Amino acid sequence: MLRQQYEQTGNLLDIFDNPALLEEMIRIESECSEIGAGFPAYSKNPKPITPAQAKAMMRKVRLQSMVLSDFSELIRSVNLGVGTEAAITEGRRRIRQHLTDLTDEQQAYFDALIDEDQLQSPDKPLRSQLKAVVYSLFSPSGWNAIGQAATQAIQNHWDEFIQSSKTA
Repeated sequence: MLRQQYEQTGNLLDIFDNPALLEEMIRIESECSEIGAGFPAYSKNPKPITPAQAKAMMRKVRLQSMVLSDFSELIRSVNLGVGTEAAITEGRRRIRQHLTDLTDEQQAYFDALIDEDQLQSPDKPLRSQLKAVVYSLFSPSGWNAIGQAATQAIQNHWDEFIQSSKTA
C-alpha cells in the first residue's frame, strides 16, 4: 500500500495525509524495527550531505509544504466530494513538477516567501498572496486535468455503487 501511494504521487510527504497509510507504515516499521522500512533508498543515504545542502532541502520542503497546503485548501473549498483526493493528488503531482522549473519571477517570489516565513513577524504579505500564486501555477489545461482526475474518481465511486446495488 505504501509503495502504491508513493508510485502514484512520487512524494513520500503525501503518505502523511492518509491515516490508513500512516497506520500501515507504523505497522511495517514495528515489524521490521527499521524506520523507512520498504524504502531502503530513503532510509540509507550513501553520501552525507553538506550543511548548505541540508538548508536547501529544508527550504524546499517548507516551500512544498506551504504550496501544497494552500492548494489542498483551494481544492477542498470547491467540495468535490469523493473526487477531492484525486484532484489533490493530480494537482500535487503537477505542482511538484512545476516547482522544478520556475520562472525567474516565480523563483524570486518563492525565495522571498520562504525568507518571510522564517521571520517572527505576524505581518506576512507574501503569504497572503500564496493562494493566488498557486492558482496561477496551472494553465487551463492543467486545471482541466485536475478536474478530470476528480471526475474519474467520482465516476469510479458511482460505478462501485451501482455494482454493489445490483448484488444487494
